[in-house]
Amino acid sequence: MKIILALLAFILLQLNIYAQDTYSISGTVKNAKGELIESATVFLAGSEKALATNKEGAFKFNGISSGTYQVVITMVGYTSVKQNVIVQNKSESVDLVLGDKQIVLDEVVIGDKDARAKHFKRFVTYFLGETRNAKACKILNPDVIEFSTSKGVLRATSSDFLIIENPNLGYRVKYLLKKFIDNNATGVTLYDGDSVFEPLTGTEEQQKLWKKNRKAAYEGSLMHYLRSLYAGTSRKEGFLVYKITSPFLPLAIESIPIYAEQMLRRPDSNFFSFKVSTRFYVLYDKKKAAKEDKGSVSTILMDYLDDTGSIFKLDTATRIDKRGSYSDYKEKLIQNYWGRQRVGDQLPLEYMPD
Repeated sequence: MKIILALLAFILLQLNIYAQDTYSISGTVKNAKGELIESATVFLAGSEKALATNKEGAFKFNGISSGTYQVVITMVGYTSVKQNVIVQNKSESVDLVLGDKQIVLDEVVIGDKDARAKHFKRFVTYFLGETRNAKACKILNPDVIEFSTSKGVLRATSSDFLIIENPNLGYRVKYLLKKFIDNNATGVTLYDGDSVFEPLTGTEEQQKLWKKNRKAAYEGSLMHYLRSLYAGTSRKEGFLVYKITSPFLPLAIESIPIYAEQMLRRPDSNFFSFKVSTRFYVLYDKKKAAKEDKGSVSTILMDYLDDTGSIFKLDTATRIDKRGSYSDYKEKLIQNYWGRQRVGDQLPLEYMPD
């Protein structure tokens, strides 16, 4: 009997510990008149969590761990709203107001179906990406995309969620596109929006393939790198970080990688931020990372970057949590390898490799 009681006490203790480690994000949604909004879509950007507000305009996400979250609200006839929420050892509540949607017309070059098809092909290439996963993706509702062109610059936005089927990774992605700009002259593409993921259902064989592909997409990704920094295991997991002394090609970097974790500031156990706001060259190479560094520090000039090399920068105000989610950033720079991993290679923040 004593053994049973002891076991029961242990189970209750574990449940209590678990309960203390998870929280909630709740709130209400109103319009500018103060009216409660029912059936507005609420989701946590980059995650698998989405729901609709009830008759009282309320929503609640349970099972939330400490970290940084972006709560996004969208509703037909209103402008979408996004608010960063920091969960730090307690539940959080936010009240959000949707504004009336303003119609702004850009300079539009009217074209025929062939012109739109050309714009769409260009959009798909630079929005989804050019990797194997990206090329397998299909946008199921292309008609919601609105294009405009001016002096070789292609702009796009969407009147509703883009529905993207990713058969390689096993997700249906709903992407709320705010802005897309592709400039032919400069070769620079900018896009901004928020996504929510829905895992596809499939056969056992498909599930095995998705598991394999997701792991391949994760390894060496920006999400993987930020998580390894949080854990203090970046080099052990295959990342080498080099200080950039000149950001112009040929790129000048120091020959010996730095100890990446020395760049970090840890205000508490839930987050970290960077001590410096400068560019670094991050290389994902497990074999090279496992070897001992030899020689003294010198400068290496690189005419081209390695296939798995990225130029990366986040400012010191950015807070990053254990899931690799980052917020409060004012400046972000991602080039080369991570820059090629666009929407077609994204994974939800819930993803954890085995």
